[in-house]
Amino acid sequence: MSTLVGIGTTVCFRLIQGLMLENLKTQMLSDVEHGAHQIDNWLTARRIEVEMLANTPKVQSMDWEEAGPYLTAEELRIGQFSTFTLINPDGSYYNTDFGLTGFNLSDRPWFQKALAGEAAFSDPIVARSLNLPVVTISAPIRQVGQTTSIGVLGGAIAIDTVTAVVNAIPQVEGSYAFALNSQGVAITHPNSDYVSHGNDLIPSLVQSEDTELGAIAAAMVAGRQNVVKATLDGKSYYVAYMTLNEVDWSLALAVPSQAIDSQLYPLYLMASVMAALLLIAMFGAWKQLLLLEKTRKLAAQELVKNRINSRIRETLNLSCILQAAIDDLGNQLDLDHVLFGWFVPSSQQFEIVQAFPVTSYRALAPLQPKPGETLADCLAEQLGLYLISDDGYKPIHAGTYSALAIPGDADRTGYLIGVDAKKLTKSQQSVLVSVSDQLAIAIKQVSLYQQTQEQVGVLNDTLNTLKATQLQLVQSEKMSSLGQMVAGIAHEINNPVNFIHGNISHASDYTSELLDLISVYQEEYPHASSRIQNKVEAVELEFLKEDLPKLLSSIQVGAHRIREIVQSLRTFSRLDEAEVKDVDIHEGIDSTLMILQSRLKPTGNRPGIEIVKQYGNIPLVECYAGQLNQVFMNIISNAIDALEEHDRQRSEEELQHTPSTIAIATQLIEPGWIRIHIADNGPGIPNDVAPRIFDPFFTTKLVGKGTGMGLAISYQIVTERHRGRITCHSTPGCGTEFMIEIPVEQHVADAA
Repeated sequence: MSTLVGIGTTVCFRLIQGLMLENLKTQMLSDVEHGAHQIDNWLTARRIEVEMLANTPKVQSMDWEEAGPYLTAEELRIGQFSTFTLINPDGSYYNTDFGLTGFNLSDRPWFQKALAGEAAFSDPIVARSLNLPVVTISAPIRQVGQTTSIGVLGGAIAIDTVTAVVNAIPQVEGSYAFALNSQGVAITHPNSDYVSHGNDLIPSLVQSEDTELGAIAAAMVAGRQNVVKATLDGKSYYVAYMTLNEVDWSLALAVPSQAIDSQLYPLYLMASVMAALLLIAMFGAWKQLLLLEKTRKLAAQELVKNRINSRIRETLNLSCILQAAIDDLGNQLDLDHVLFGWFVPSSQQFEIVQAFPVTSYRALAPLQPKPGETLADCLAEQLGLYLISDDGYKPIHAGTYSALAIPGDADRTGYLIGVDAKKLTKSQQSVLVSVSDQLAIAIKQVSLYQQTQEQVGVLNDTLNTLKATQLQLVQSEKMSSLGQMVAGIAHEINNPVNFIHGNISHASDYTSELLDLISVYQEEYPHASSRIQNKVEAVELEFLKEDLPKLLSSIQVGAHRIREIVQSLRTFSRLDEAEVKDVDIHEGIDSTLMILQSRLKPTGNRPGIEIVKQYGNIPLVECYAGQLNQVFMNIISNAIDALEEHDRQRSEEELQHTPSTIAIATQLIEPGWIRIHIADNGPGIPNDVAPRIFDPFFTTKLVGKGTGMGLAISYQIVTERHRGRITCHSTPGCGTEFMIEIPVEQHVADAA
């Protein structure tokens, strides 16, 4: 038994010791990886900036007079580059510090690589024009739609940022970090003898006389990643190293072995006591943890699915459904980013509509493919991408995200994208697939609902149009019948009135002559017989001589008045004229006022309505006279209705002090157009009613008092039949003004 316990203790001790040591090594490698990511992200951002500048029209012109000021301004704006260089295919170049230089860059590998069509980084070199160690980022310059490079744009960045990141990695006393270029020469190292100062010939650490250092350098140059224990400069170190993704450089952290081993000393004392118990407890706890974790993940997955199903049943608001699904996926699956957006294949544009966590993404193209790839291919094949937000450019590596296509409409496709810092698990991918299927159903349901609502709207509009058309036809028929009746009555009255009016003057003359003859008889025979005297007294001859001319004059005035009314009725109906004719607008307004005269006169319970006319000097207008008279009738009738209702609510003093008034004015405005103002001083139109007064069937009158079509028909007559304009300006409590503008000739409206 003691042997088993001893063996168990030893095994547990070795196991725990190994786990702790591996954990410490993993921590070292994590520190190096963190530094490498910082440098990679910084270099990636700079490369993208150079590539974007290389694709601008000013740089593509290869004209330094145009590109130079632009690059100088961008250098100041970005603040990361010491200089920009515009390089011709022969290697001659301009830069933002000296303009045209006498040097040639055709021998530089980074220039040759960029000219061949691929962005490149140089190892740290001394710039010939600056005499300072810099890293040059180069990108090809191409014309739009061309694949051949017409030049190269280079951006020089100081290595200070790389040095600062490397120096910030060590956290233990006695440890240090260093970086190597693609040849194994130190970019930064605490031993300055190893560091390259540009063009100085410093040997690669791969060729170092220290064989262990040379082996580590060779592994770093070969792109490997590891943590090894080695003796460097006579001291024992643990060395963690790895390569960068963006450029063929490598980064290493050396920590004294004593600093690592010292953390294991307390383990020796505890191991002998706890080993046996831990061996049993660890196994049981491990099984329980696995079971609990599996149960937790399954419960979380089911919770996400159930919430989305509930949301779909509760609402057809797609935005709410998407936001709830995105938030649940991000929280329950512990993902770094969850996005839903619409991808338009024709323009290769991706628009993010919902995101977790909520942050600001670039409005146009927040997802960018790597050079040489299309966004459609990257999403379909799960290739590497860049996510652009206010935090900068974040690379999304293949395997760390899942992009699931969701059918949309003919022009775009929806995508549900889940992103994690590490590779997505099968469980996470399974939940994303299940949720994408549910979202596809929700989008389809919302689309069908929207189509149904649109069809309902179209049917409602069609029904309202049919109702309006029907009422307009009835109204037009009524107006036509009324016009025919008015014209018939006017015609029938006109003949006898003309007979009376034409003969009244002769009757007056004859009567005057007869009266003169009687006067002559009286003068010649002053002593008439008794019979004549009795008759003179019976008929009151003196009264007849005085009153008969007045009677004939009254008949003449009445006949003239009847003729004016008949003429007004004929003018209003316009059935005896062509449909379109040059018309005196003032005659139409006056005929309308004549017909409405009975409503304008004072009555027993209210004073009359004053008409104020301010007619301008306007020409004859080519119009549909009968229809335009109908517009005047509708507007003036509405004004009279409003004033009568308003007068019933006012006191007698108010009526005397401010009588009801309708003002009508005409004027010639812009060439070929006239304007007609019809204003009243009534109660005005409420602000919530004013926008709807021209809508069909809309009325504020009591049932049976109005159809709601008068102003709607007037609007149609002015705007459609006469190609004019009609507007209403009203201030509650101050009155209402209608303004009608129509062209003098219809071809003027066509030109306008």
